[in-house]
Amino acid sequence: MPDKIKIMILQTRHIPSISYLTTELVKAFPIDRYELTLVYLEAGEPAETDSLAHNVVFLGLDKTDYQGLRLKAKRKVRPFLEANHFDVIIANMYKPMHLLMQLRRSISAPVCIGIIHAFGEFDRWGRRWMMRFSLDNRWRMVGVSNPVKDYLINARCGLHQGNTLAINNAIDVDAIVTEALDAATAREALKLPATGIIFGTLGRSVKGKRHLQLLEAFHRLATNRSDIYLIIIGDGETKPELDAYVTRHHLADRVFLVGNIPNGSRYLRALDVFVFPSESEGFGVALLEAMALSLPTVVNRVEPLASIVAGCGLQVASQDIEALSEAMAYYCNIPDTERRALGQKHYQRASELYDIAEYRTRYRTLVEDLLSTH
Repeated sequence: MPDKIKIMILQTRHIPSISYLTTELVKAFPIDRYELTLVYLEAGEPAETDSLAHNVVFLGLDKTDYQGLRLKAKRKVRPFLEANHFDVIIANMYKPMHLLMQLRRSISAPVCIGIIHAFGEFDRWGRRWMMRFSLDNRWRMVGVSNPVKDYLINARCGLHQGNTLAINNAIDVDAIVTEALDAATAREALKLPATGIIFGTLGRSVKGKRHLQLLEAFHRLATNRSDIYLIIIGDGETKPELDAYVTRHHLADRVFLVGNIPNGSRYLRALDVFVFPSESEGFGVALLEAMALSLPTVVNRVEPLASIVAGCGLQVASQDIEALSEAMAYYCNIPDTERRALGQKHYQRASELYDIAEYRTRYRTLVEDLLSTH
């Protein structure tokens, strides 16, 4: 029996949305043909899903160790690379990829893949220069959506159609549907009203998510309606500002800022409408999770969000409070049956275009094609 193909997947640490996709990467490669090693730059403990890999390694670095010149990180990672001869290396996100490129002379793998999840990674001149200097024929770059791929190519950092492609991030639609609580149970668990129209979102409470604009748009709409509510699932730097707004405008009985909830997508059926006003997303997994649970949506009119909901969701410039409020009002003013039918269209789109099976196949095919040329 021939030796198994050895693959290393490198990322900084466990990050919920990224680690979920890392698990799906592991699942893409049959264990009878591939040996998977997960490597985390920082310290930590294996998660339950890490057991799907053959090996899990924590290198014990602090996040400051792989900033700047990354000298300590290089001293730690170089001997590991030289002692382990991988056939394929996959770097998840920019910093692990950059570190590996700086250590390119210590890498024996003939195939290297970098996965970029966000816009802006090559806005800095120094990063573009580094990429042009370090990129060699072993590397292929993957953007997690077509707009991210276009960004990478247009950044003029040495990437082009020949070494850059798009593989959409995806979700396990069947698993999300199966694991989600039903609407009544989810509302009870979140202490939400049993009746009425509930708008909501899921994501970190940071400025770029535009939760304050969502709150302002809801407030405008709520002045004329007593049957609507808003829930924001997520914690972060802007949550105190959101709490202050709710207190100042006496909205505590209408707005629920519940903070971070583990496996928050399990509770999304509590909502009637999912609102995603984020100013920038490399992809938007939370949006897909909502679509998988048949929720109609309002999203910011930016890519890739607009493409994801094309033909089923409402798109507005979410910095325009009035426009965002009007889009939410649309869902209040249509019959329940029509709102549910729009939600079903969202489910169908998520199932047909963004299910995890295609994600696994695309990565496995990419690796097999690249290996076949070496």
